[in-house]
Amino acid sequence: MRLVIGSAILFTYLVMIWGGMVRTTDSGLACPSWPLCYGDFSLPKETSAKLEMGHRTISSLAGLFVFLTFIYVWRRFKGLPKITSAIALIFTISAALTGMKMITSEAPNLEHVSHMLLESFHIYESMIILGALVLTYRFIQFQDPVKEGIPVWAYLFAVATMITGVLVRYTGSGEACGHEWPTCAGALIPDLSNWQIALQFIHRNLAYLTWLAFLFYFIFSKSRLALYTFILINVQFVFAISMVLTGFFLPLVFLDTASGFFLFAWLTYHLNLRIQQPVLREAWQ
Repeated sequence: MRLVIGSAILFTYLVMIWGGMVRTTDSGLACPSWPLCYGDFSLPKETSAKLEMGHRTISSLAGLFVFLTFIYVWRRFKGLPKITSAIALIFTISAALTGMKMITSEAPNLEHVSHMLLESFHIYESMIILGALVLTYRFIQFQDPVKEGIPVWAYLFAVATMITGVLVRYTGSGEACGHEWPTCAGALIPDLSNWQIALQFIHRNLAYLTWLAFLFYFIFSKSRLALYTFILINVQFVFAISMVLTGFFLPLVFLDTASGFFLFAWLTYHLNLRIQQPVLREAWQ
């Protein structure tokens, strides 16, 4: 049954990167109805509508596997796996309702602040689902595979960077600094009276702090995990900087999204939680 949990993680990850493609190509409102594209079972003809309907289909499969994971874990385990699988299911239901609200309110147009916050919240829901599933998979191992985990303080820097990155993207602030790096709007410290420039500037500086945090972790830990993690951080940096300098070239936007969510899952799985083994044992009775 670990295949079911693995499938839930995989499809949730696909939903997140597919959703990024839908956002980047402005296909969010290509299907005017919900949950079906045109209110019936007719297949969409436009590419944008196919993208949106594909996203909804993958989301449905992800929801199914999350539900099966919840049933499996609650029947066979006790302790933390129950909590994390329940969190994944609750936010899966919440994400479905948020997705419906986004379509009916035409939130993908990003015309109002409420639209921007709703779209951002939808991504945060997906991150919580992915994180909860990854932790569930970790917790059901008979032996905790994480011997030396990523320190919480470094993890928090990375998560803060991701949270602000989502806000940058879904408030239309991605190009607030222009297509330049490391400068922003022509200066190392730009005029912060514009809230979009200020948000982008905060996000960039959090990214720098995250890079330094994992550099220090690698230097003082000198473990294989620290090395692999620092490599992933640098790969994410390369994609993000290249995306900005190329004017948000679509393939680079996709790679930035895919690598960012993979990094989040990697960090969450290897987080140093110091879980005690008795909490994780299987409940046979």
